[in-house]
Amino acid sequence: MTARPWLTVAEGADYAGLCRDTIYTACERGELRHVRVGGRRAIRLRTEWIDGWLEQHTQGKGGEPRAGNPTQRDHNNVT
Repeated sequence: MTARPWLTVAEGADYAGLCRDTIYTACERGELRHVRVGGRRAIRLRTEWIDGWLEQHTQGKGGEPRAGNPTQRDHNNVT
């Protein structure tokens, strides 16, 4: 099965493992790239836009992972 190039908000939320309200809020705030088609709530997303947005929220300053997002190295050093 070929991946769909355009996702609805519900599909994007499912893809990201988030609720639809989180996707709508990110779009309204201009944090998540999206396009509007037709009516006010007809939003379409691309998986690469969602991935980029998620990456922005998982990276601290300087590209370091934020606290609470352990790296594999951290798992290997647990005593």
